[in-house]
Amino acid sequence: MLTERQQAIFDFILDFRRRHGCSPSIPEIQRSFDIRSPNGVACHLAALEAKGYIRRGERGSRQIDITGPHAAERGLIADLPIHGQIAAGYPQSAETSRADAYVSLDETTLGFRPREGCFVLKVRGDSMKDAGIFEGDMVVVEPTPDPRVNQIVVALIDGESTLKRLVRVKGQWFLKAENAAYPELHPRSALVIQGVVRTVIRKLG
Repeated sequence: MLTERQQAIFDFILDFRRRHGCSPSIPEIQRSFDIRSPNGVACHLAALEAKGYIRRGERGSRQIDITGPHAAERGLIADLPIHGQIAAGYPQSAETSRADAYVSLDETTLGFRPREGCFVLKVRGDSMKDAGIFEGDMVVVEPTPDPRVNQIVVALIDGESTLKRLVRVKGQWFLKAENAAYPELHPRSALVIQGVVRTVIRKLG
């Protein structure tokens, strides 16, 4: 059972995640509850963790996950990593890097239960606008060894990354934009599908 103070901090964390898509930082909790020092916040978080309500990670100050039945009751999931941008235009040089940040989303928002390896990319360009994917959107990508025809995919084509629709004609696989201003992309040497787009996230305003 939580103390009144612990319950208030836990509810604050839940509400912050719903509104901002990430957990609050220690200074934000400190200011909201007028706690005298960061160590005071850390003590409350340690108590919540010991009682099975949260799990603190090592990825940064905002890494607070909701755990156990408390996560299931609220439909919350673990944070998904944002791995930079993806070109929804002409292919760009592929870069591998660690996550830029993390975004917290519930299964109702996603429309599916993400499995391990799912990640998020920010969209740059307008080649997929007729599919309802616009500049500045984020796409949730699920790795799969068996993509299907007509799925929207994140792909490496001849070593460059892009976001397009996967097409197959007469046994030949290629990529197609959802914007008549862009040509079809036929691989000269290699086409590697890194994952399929499961959900599009748009920030309003």
